[in-house]
Amino acid sequence: MDSVDSVCTQLRRAVDECSSRGLVFAAKWAAEQLCSLPNVPTTPLPWDPEDEQSRNQISLAKCLFDLREFDRASHCLRECHGPRATFLRLYSRYLNLERQKSPDLTGIRDELLATEDGFCLYLLSLVQHRLGQRDEARDSCVKSLHKFEYNWSAWLHLEALDAQDSMLPNGWMRHAHMAHLLLETFTSTSAEDFAVHLRILEQMFPQSHFVLGLRAVRHYNAREFEEASRLFAHLQTIDPYQLDLCDIHSNILFVMGDRGRLGELAHKCSQLDRFRPETCCVIGNYYSLRREHEKAIGYFQRAVQLDPKYLAAWTLVGHEFIELKNTAAAIDAYRHAVDIDQRDYRAWYGLGKTYELLNMPHYAVSYYTRAAVLRPYDSRMWCALANCHELSSQPEKAITCYRQALLGSAENEAQAVSRLARLHEDMGDRTRAAYYHQLVFEHYAKNTTEAGEQDDLAAACLFLAAFEHERGNTVVARKYLAQVVGAGGVSQQRVDEAKAVLRAMAR
Repeated sequence: MDSVDSVCTQLRRAVDECSSRGLVFAAKWAAEQLCSLPNVPTTPLPWDPEDEQSRNQISLAKCLFDLREFDRASHCLRECHGPRATFLRLYSRYLNLERQKSPDLTGIRDELLATEDGFCLYLLSLVQHRLGQRDEARDSCVKSLHKFEYNWSAWLHLEALDAQDSMLPNGWMRHAHMAHLLLETFTSTSAEDFAVHLRILEQMFPQSHFVLGLRAVRHYNAREFEEASRLFAHLQTIDPYQLDLCDIHSNILFVMGDRGRLGELAHKCSQLDRFRPETCCVIGNYYSLRREHEKAIGYFQRAVQLDPKYLAAWTLVGHEFIELKNTAAAIDAYRHAVDIDQRDYRAWYGLGKTYELLNMPHYAVSYYTRAAVLRPYDSRMWCALANCHELSSQPEKAITCYRQALLGSAENEAQAVSRLARLHEDMGDRTRAAYYHQLVFEHYAKNTTEAGEQDDLAAACLFLAAFEHERGNTVVARKYLAQVVGAGGVSQQRVDEAKAVLRAMAR
């Protein structure tokens, strides 16, 4: 592991190199990690001789860049040829063309192809990706990181390009990249890998808010909302003016139904910066929890106006339109989300849910399948997919999906087992149906049952009673029937059915 002094020097250089090129997000990330380390050296870092000669022009161009006068910034550096000047000139041109929604990026690409500077290779990767040259973009991004490893923006860009691990640099930045990449991947292997990377980062940066945020988001993605909420509350205490993860914190409070804390968070974010996309997302979640869906949509739409690539807001807009039964608008919002990131399982799941509401299960199956591939251990995806197969009269496929659901999270275990029991019962496989009905009975024996679940328990008991009676196990059958008669919350129809069977057995 690198020494503290070495990491400090690397991060100081990253702050200097990134900030002078207008890569403010990467510079901020490096500066935050730098501030979490002790004994930060302050030795001035040298510039390339060509950039040193153009230092005044670069300073002016950077001021123009910060004011979003991209044409003027690029023009200011037209006679400068150092690596910083070249990057800032071409990056300004790139952002100006993006702002104009111009597809003509070939001139920038051709000029960048002649350079071996790490930052220019990163910009080349952005341009190639924008032009649809995915493989070339991946190769350029990997080359960029081998030239300069500490550009966090390049690591984030690489996540969308599916680079193999063997292609990446082996320094400590790899651990930050892998931990961030594995946040939403839930397999036994990925959980162990994430823990390894996170442990290394915690040893290196014990006070890092980024590392604490990784842990909090991991708990959120694992649907461990209480622990995630505790960590986000701690983050809020130690960094009260941070807005970067407040949208995820608001999602947690929304799921928990904590209107009071969500209202406090929305008020605080609005006071800090009401024009941040994250703030709009928090306020949108607050109104959604109050079931004021039109107001929620207004704030989510404001978020995507501020940042058209703000993935979370597009998905949440879709959810709100579903609540208002506006399926066409919901589909449009979800499609915007998957256009931004094909790995967004929430948007694929939303598309599946929308087409299911439209009674188009074959279309829903396609989208649910995409979601299940991205979240193979999330039982919600498999249960939704199984339900569509049931609607399409494909019980064998439904059974396969429900079995897959049992391998994942336990939150939908009862639903999956109950459906497996009924599907096998409908198919005439009484032995397997009895096996799954027994699992239903055992599940509800261990857990508190609600009104709807009591009926599932009663159905299981009635089937098991009949199954045991057929085999001469009258005593066992009576116990199952007594469970139905004595349980509260069971429908009167089920109780009457159980009493009738008991009377018949007494004759």
